Amino acid sequence: MQESPEFAFARAHTAEHAFVGALQNLVGHTLSVVKVEHREMNNTAFIKTVPDMELGLIMQAQENVNQLIKTGRKIMSHTFSSLEEAKKHFPSLRANEERIVGPQQVTVIEIENHDLAACAKDHVTNLTECDFFLVTRVSNSGNITEIDFSVGLQAREVAKHTLQKLLNICNETGANINSVENTVKKIKNQNEKLLRDLKNYSRKSLDAIQPYSVEKNSITLYHGIFDDLMDSEIRAFADKKIANGKAVVIIANTHSAESNNNPESEPTATIVVAANESLKDIDCNRIVKEIVGRGGGKPHFATGLTKIDDTSNIVRSIVTLVKNKL
Repeated sequence: MQESPEFAFARAHTAEHAFVGALQNLVGHTLSVVKVEHREMNNTAFIKTVPDMELGLIMQAQENVNQLIKTGRKIMSHTFSSLEEAKKHFPSLRANEERIVGPQQVTVIEIENHDLAACAKDHVTNLTECDFFLVTRVSNSGNITEIDFSVGLQAREVAKHTLQKLLNICNETGANINSVENTVKKIKNQNEKLLRDLKNYSRKSLDAIQPYSVEKNSITLYHGIFDDLMDSEIRAFADKKIANGKAVVIIANTHSAESNNNPESEPTATIVVAANESLKDIDCNRIVKEIVGRGGGKPHFATGLTKIDDTSNIVRSIVTLVKNKL
């Protein structure tokens, strides 16, 4: 069944009122809706964040909206000569006052025994017309909580595709619908432990590099080739060494296809070339571009990417070039 864009918009806007009203009732005080965006396949409400606005509460508000839709609530429209007059009649009125400047007519949309909001948009006449309400994403940006939602046929399509994705996750993890949350949490915890172990291993491996000293210039050169270390730890190691004195760092880190999460991809290596900023003869960006080929950066810090089979020759070439300049 095809619905008109106008009806879809009115239904979505009405559902948003019901949802914010439900969320407001749960947190116990008035919420401020900055704006609402309506699109073909989803909608987004931008709400000023409050401390109690957690995911569990948002899901409870979603459930409350669907209960209101099921039982049905009338939608009524009231017109006042000003926002001040509207607030005198409805003290709990929710309104975006920044958009209501000066004396002007204000329309208040009332959801029977549930919500009051100043709004000039079109709405349906009863919540039953919203059919089904579904929250699809929650994210926080600064002091704003963005909540994506779908309504009616739109929501049913999203629910169907989301369930298919959930079943795919169950299939990949060996879980079922009832146990998938605990399984994902377990995988997350295991992954965090492995990342901590890898970070520690990366640091120990890098700290074990035997430096090469150029005594006449008091310059230290650190270079090495490693397999599947954390790139972030290599960058941190390089930053630390070049910040603490006259040092040059040349490190290659090879990545297997499995570590790239793509068994069909070609194994590669990341090359980091860094130098203390006082070493003007060492232009890391130029070195990477001329010897590695892919990559670049700043004169004192650059990264490149190469085929894993070329790693040894490239590192050897960069080390030779740097030694000749020191």
